[in-house]
Amino acid sequence: MSYFNISENTKVFVYCPAGIVTGGAELLHQLVDVINRNGGNAFIVYYGEKTHEVPKDYEKYNIKIAEKAEDYQQNVVVIFEGYFKKLFELNNAQVLLWWLSVDNYFICQASNLTIRDLVKYNFTFGIKILVKKIIKYFIGKREMCVFSLEQLAGNGLVKCNAYQSEYAKDFLEKKNFKNVYPLKDFINAEHFFDETVLEKKENVVLYNPKKGIRFTRKLIKAAPDINWKPIQNMSRAQVIECLKTSKVYIDFGYHPGKDRLPREAAMNGCCVITGKLGSAGFYGDIPIDENEYKFSQRNKDISKIISKIRFELENYEVEIMKFKHYRDCIKNEKEEFENQVKDLFRIRKKTWGLL
Repeated sequence: MSYFNISENTKVFVYCPAGIVTGGAELLHQLVDVINRNGGNAFIVYYGEKTHEVPKDYEKYNIKIAEKAEDYQQNVVVIFEGYFKKLFELNNAQVLLWWLSVDNYFICQASNLTIRDLVKYNFTFGIKILVKKIIKYFIGKREMCVFSLEQLAGNGLVKCNAYQSEYAKDFLEKKNFKNVYPLKDFINAEHFFDETVLEKKENVVLYNPKKGIRFTRKLIKAAPDINWKPIQNMSRAQVIECLKTSKVYIDFGYHPGKDRLPREAAMNGCCVITGKLGSAGFYGDIPIDENEYKFSQRNKDISKIISKIRFELENYEVEIMKFKHYRDCIKNEKEEFENQVKDLFRIRKKTWGLL
């Protein structure tokens, strides 16, 4: 399936914030890499004040850089949810809106969104933004670009809305977006499960202090005897080693998309326990048993969560085998992503745009 008119002259321009090394930024580079390795012509377009160079972490990918997108009808411009305002600067190109995250759309672009959409997303958050907008208005700083979900869904340049998670797919369909297509990601092969890591495992419970820390602190307070360890201030190699030597990873964050850390934890032999917010509430994004490993973030459930964590630590050798399906799904992600890119951009046998 392709929603674009692709020819041998088509160029694909993918916008990405400069100098950023994150899961989302890597995915943008991976898209360019897959297109270029298969005979296409794709470019990263960096924006922002940092140096417009390929970060060292992404030098392994087949990347070309363009200073700006060429706004012609035969070209495709890819914009992720944190930069959708760029859409309104284009006049001719075919546009792909790539929803890597739902929540970050509202959080990162709050100043550009209508109060109506913000309040529907989160009432308290919407009111806070309204107050900020009023203050800016009276000091003469009016927003230059304000747009609604309806304007995105109805914009004629937008030929496709791609989603990274089932959570995003559900959101788009409920908001009446058309031409919704899966364009998911994959984690690096360095995280692939190796049974030798089982010998290194210690009774350690890992957590991400940047995600869901308020509830996680309640768990830590309820069980101070458990060896809790935050994943913070670590190099990439240190994170991997930490995952390889720990038995359990918990994540009670808001899961704005199909997050990478839970997958990396699973592939390094950790039992994974999550909440039910965002993508964690969708089996297709985190395919683990909802009754066993996913919990609501309520005070009354804290004792159940602690009991489950203790059970995982004490019965690790048996419990880790229950995550085989999750690991198998993760192993297939790279092939699925490449097939999705090829289908979307009509790439066959390294022939660009000829189908």
